[in-house]
Amino acid sequence: MEDKFIRIISPISLPVILLFDAAVGYYMYIATVKVMADKGVFASAFFALQIVAVIIAALATREVLRHGVRITGEYVEFTALDSDNKVRFDEIEKIAIQKDTKASFTKNFVNRYSSLVFYLKDDEVLTVELGITTKRKLTQIETEINARLNK
Repeated sequence: MEDKFIRIISPISLPVILLFDAAVGYYMYIATVKVMADKGVFASAFFALQIVAVIIAALATREVLRHGVRITGEYVEFTALDSDNKVRFDEIEKIAIQKDTKASFTKNFVNRYSSLVFYLKDDEVLTVELGITTKRKLTQIETEINARLNK
C-alpha cells in the first residue's frame, strides 16, 4: 500500500484562517497603494507592519495545513504532536475511535474532541486527541489504519 497523508483541519479553524488571509491580503493591497501615492512615514510604517502580518499569516496557514495523519507501510504518524507521534503497526492490536456527537448545552469544545484509541500488544492503551474533526474524517483515518493492520 502506498503512503497516505490525511489532513486534519478543524471545521472552525479553516474559515477563520481563510478570513485572516483575505484580510491580510486586502490590507497589504491598501498599504501598497498608500506607499505608491504617499511616501511618508506613516505609509511606510503601515507597509512594514503589513509585511510582518503577511509573514505571520503565511506561517499560521502553513501550520494549520500541515496537521494530519501520515500513514506509511510501517507506522502511523501524527504531525500535530511534538513527541511520541509515531505508532508502529506491529505494536497495535486494535484501534477504536471516539467522538461525542450528542447535543448538550453544558459541554465545551474539549468535550467534542475526536480521539483515536490504540490498544497495543503489550496491554497498554494509547489515546491520541485529534481536536475537533468531522466524523467522516475520523472514520476515514480508522479505515486506513485498519486496512494496514489486516494486511
